[in-house]
Amino acid sequence: MKLGETSLKFKLILYIVAGTLLVLAVSTAMTISTVTTQEEELAYKQSIEMARNYANDFNGDMEANRAIAETIAVSMGSYDSMSRDEANKMLYNLLVEHPHLLGTYVAYEPNAFDGNDELYVNSQGHDATGRFIPYWNKIDGPIMLHPLLNYDILDYYQLPKKTEKEVITEPYYYEGVFIVSYVTPIMKDGEFIGIGGVDVSLNYLDEEISEVKAFDTGYAFMTGNTGIFVSHPTNKDWIGENTLYDLEIEEVSKAADEIKEGKSGHVEIIDPDTGEEAVMFYEPIRTGNYSFVLVIPKDEMLAGVYTLSNKLLQISFVAIFFMAGISYLIALSFTRPIKEIVSDFKSISKDAVRGKLDSRAETDVEIDFKEIPMGLNEILDAVITPIRDTIRLTNALAMGKLSERSHLNVKGEFKQLANTLDSFAEMLETIIKDLSQVLTAVQKNDFSRKVQVYGEGDFLILTEGIEKTRETLSRMIDEREKIEEIRKKEIHHRIKNNLQVISSLLDLESDKFESEEVVEAFKESQNRVISMALVHEELYRSKDMESIDFSDYLMKLVNELLYSYAINKDQIKIKMNVDQIFLDMDTAIPLGMIVNEIVSNSFKHAFEPGEEGEIYVNLSLEDRKLKLLVGDNGAGFPENINFRETESLGLQLVTTLTDQIDGTIELDRSKGTKFKIILQ
Repeated sequence: MKLGETSLKFKLILYIVAGTLLVLAVSTAMTISTVTTQEEELAYKQSIEMARNYANDFNGDMEANRAIAETIAVSMGSYDSMSRDEANKMLYNLLVEHPHLLGTYVAYEPNAFDGNDELYVNSQGHDATGRFIPYWNKIDGPIMLHPLLNYDILDYYQLPKKTEKEVITEPYYYEGVFIVSYVTPIMKDGEFIGIGGVDVSLNYLDEEISEVKAFDTGYAFMTGNTGIFVSHPTNKDWIGENTLYDLEIEEVSKAADEIKEGKSGHVEIIDPDTGEEAVMFYEPIRTGNYSFVLVIPKDEMLAGVYTLSNKLLQISFVAIFFMAGISYLIALSFTRPIKEIVSDFKSISKDAVRGKLDSRAETDVEIDFKEIPMGLNEILDAVITPIRDTIRLTNALAMGKLSERSHLNVKGEFKQLANTLDSFAEMLETIIKDLSQVLTAVQKNDFSRKVQVYGEGDFLILTEGIEKTRETLSRMIDEREKIEEIRKKEIHHRIKNNLQVISSLLDLESDKFESEEVVEAFKESQNRVISMALVHEELYRSKDMESIDFSDYLMKLVNELLYSYAINKDQIKIKMNVDQIFLDMDTAIPLGMIVNEIVSNSFKHAFEPGEEGEIYVNLSLEDRKLKLLVGDNGAGFPENINFRETESLGLQLVTTLTDQIDGTIELDRSKGTKFKIILQ
């Protein structure tokens, strides 16, 4: 079988078979999707209903416990002549009649029961107050009578007393037992006189809920309103200690938020116990603000859905294969009549693929198909001329000859092709010339030259994009210059005002002292501030306050200090070895103040009057670290004094500023005084 015949045959078979299969596959997929979606929704509804039924069952249990507590409170509030023995007998009988209860009790305010609290001090079921607070319970096994404990601080007494309403407490530990209390206030003449209540051990709830099974391995647990675990079938150590939030699973935390709001719902999670995909359903237990939680492995819950889906797929595959066979046979019936035509076109198709458009089709064929090769030859004759001219023109454009145009004498759409190429070349030439002028102006920081020639389509996107870019750059440059000028003025005035305030304060403070040494110290500090102000004024006149030439800044600062300290200036030499380094304002200003203080200190303390000496300042950048050495060869820093602990305000300022700019400072006493400051 020839290659040309195989290709044509393959295409016909592909179109017919693929089209049939596509329609069948889409309809089958929609059917399977609809059925499985319905089954999946049904599985979710069944699981939700299961969780809701369990929640309602446990809600009924809690409602029954609440009713017992209410019965105790109502009974105690209805009888004025009931004795303590009669009340104890009633509490005991209720505990016997309801074996699931852990304890029954009442607790009265002082002398609120019979006014005889002093007669029962420390007797059975009473404490040192003598209040009537009997607690019949099974905490240790058999039923025992004890006085209630911690009623003055725990919620089981304090909440109903405060609110005068029924209270179901959050789970808590009482005498080592994890319990929940159902409490009703005892009211008399509209006033609170005590409580009646029952305790339920949450162990029985844990045992019952741990027996709940859903599908094969699904399990259940209960939480409080805060998300605390009240029960769990496997992780018993979580009960009363951990909350849903402690699992640190985002979906579980969202569920805990809804549980806190008393909502129901479900989330898909990875079960922390099994590591499998599961669905966690939660339903509120209205009485007591608890929630029943059901965790079901997703595979088990949707097992029926998967089975149904697999069966539908099997049926669909059989149908698809059957229809594929039928479609294949139909396609074969179409390929046979055109077998000879495909064979005749073999040679011309190969030449056409190779770009040899001079080949022509054989016209000696059956009369029914004769017009096909003749029409093909006419098409080839009409196409070859404009193609060759198009190739010539596009090659010229590709070589940058934008002035080249088409000279084709053709008609119809071929003429449109030639005109389109000419229009394209003209538009491209015009746009490139205009954009070149704009870009040349931008390179020279001239943003006033606008784009004047706009194209259409992608050319419009290009030209508009360049014009918008030019406008944006122009606005950015203008705004940046305005912002820089404003920021420069703000920083300058802020620093200048601060330095003026400091200078004025030093001048005012110096007038408060009579000691010439103290006054002189204030004057020296004031001179240092004035020096900083003068140097900063020079800095403000610079063009760029973002990046400061710190070497130039240092030289001006030290020269200003030398001028300010006229004494010994002829005997003191200043040696400066500074690299040209640019710093930002936040680093340059503190570092300049540090140099100001150290150099001023050397002028004052390093040399005796008339003594010759040397003060040096070295600045360098080594291993990407800024190193500053400031020192003198004078008398030296006293060895018995730690420069960080000295009372000198100047040195305290030096250490503080160094810490603020994340630097380290060391003192070298080997020869004179040398401070070494390194910034990372």
